[in-house]
Amino acid sequence: MKKIIIIVFIISIFCLVGCTDLSHYIPIDEYYNKLAELEEANSKIDSNSIEILELKEEVNSLENDLTLSKEELIKYRSLADNLNELLSCTYYGWAINNIGGVEDGFTAFSIEYREKFYIITAGHAVENEYGRFYNFKFKANFSDRWIYPKLLTYENDFRGHRDYAILYSDKIESGLDYALNNSFPQYMLGNLNVNILRRYTRAGVDGESGSPIVDLSGEVVGIYTGDFVDIDIILEAIDNLK
Repeated sequence: MKKIIIIVFIISIFCLVGCTDLSHYIPIDEYYNKLAELEEANSKIDSNSIEILELKEEVNSLENDLTLSKEELIKYRSLADNLNELLSCTYYGWAINNIGGVEDGFTAFSIEYREKFYIITAGHAVENEYGRFYNFKFKANFSDRWIYPKLLTYENDFRGHRDYAILYSDKIESGLDYALNNSFPQYMLGNLNVNILRRYTRAGVDGESGSPIVDLSGEVVGIYTGDFVDIDIILEAIDNLK
C-alpha cells in the first residue's frame, strides 16, 4: 500500500511538470523532503494499523474461549470495532517550562461531563521536578488542529493517587464516555507519538502519562500516571470547580 501511494505521488509530480511552466517546478531537495515525510507518515499508519489488527485478531480468538460470557464477548467486539472513534478523543499534549525552557510531551483525552467537554491529563504534566509548565496545546489523534485550552485545576499528588489536571476549551466537540463504580481497567489508549493501544499495566513509557484507561466497553475508568487515578476523583474535582 505504501509503495502504491509513493508511485502515485511520483507520477503526479511528472504530470505537474508536463502541464506547467518549469519555473513553478518543485525543487529537487524539497521533493525528496516531501517524499521522506510521506514515507514517515505511512510507516506510522502501518504500525498503528498493526496494533488495531492485533486487537481484532485477539477478539476473534476469544470466540472460542468458553470461560467468557456472551456479554463479555460483545464488549470485546464493540471495543475493537469502535477503536478509531475512541482514539480520536485521545490527544497528544505539549507544554514548556518558561523558566528553564524545558519542553515536555504527554497524552490526554477528552470526556463529556454535565454537557461540557473537558481535556484530562496527568497532574505532573503541569508541575513536576522541572517546575511549573505553561503554554499547553493539544492535538487529537488523526487531526492536525491544535487546541489551546485553559487550565482549570490540577493536583500532582502521585503517592496519594491524586495526579490529574483538568482543562477546558470550547473547541472540543467530542469526548469519551466514563464508567463509575470502579470498573476493571483493561486497555490504555495513547497518542500517535507513542503506543496507541496496549493492555493496562503500571509499566509504561515516556509520553504515556495522561492516557485514558478504559474497560471492555471502551469507557474511561481512570488516568495513567505511572499508576492509576480513578475517574471518580476527576469528576468530583469538576463538580468542585468554582
